[in-house]
Amino acid sequence: MILSVILTIVHVIVCLFLVVVVLLQSGKAADLAGAFGGMGSQTVFGPRGAATALSRATTASAVLFMVTSLGLSVIATRQSGSAGGGAKSVLESVKDPGAAPTPTAPGSVPPPLAPAGGAAQPTVELLDPTTGKVVSKQPLELPPPPAAGQKQEQKK
Repeated sequence: MILSVILTIVHVIVCLFLVVVVLLQSGKAADLAGAFGGMGSQTVFGPRGAATALSRATTASAVLFMVTSLGLSVIATRQSGSAGGGAKSVLESVKDPGAAPTPTAPGSVPPPLAPAGGAAQPTVELLDPTTGKVVSKQPLELPPPPAAGQKQEQKK
């Protein structure tokens, strides 16, 4: 726990330092000849000077960034594995499609039902607006599904 907090603090500091160091550097073709496509030297890949302190700091901070990132991911994996009783798969959280539907709370709107096989015909309940009691139930008439290969016509 304490290791993950310390590693997170170091990681954030390294991230900020890396951003600053990269922004302070000048590009490879920052001189006047680079603006017009000149390479500035007769070497194959352009002029190459000695590594400056800024480029060394960039390399060191990039390596430290990768190490802290890997360390944080390993710590997060171990913590989630021990807290949950083992590593869990994403597929374990998917509900079984054949399972019974969960009951809805009173006052909420249940999902629409479609008659399937020998299922009961859905009904529409007419309520009295003053009392809120059911006055009558009428069968809901659903249009037949379109046949395979036919496009459903849209009403205008």
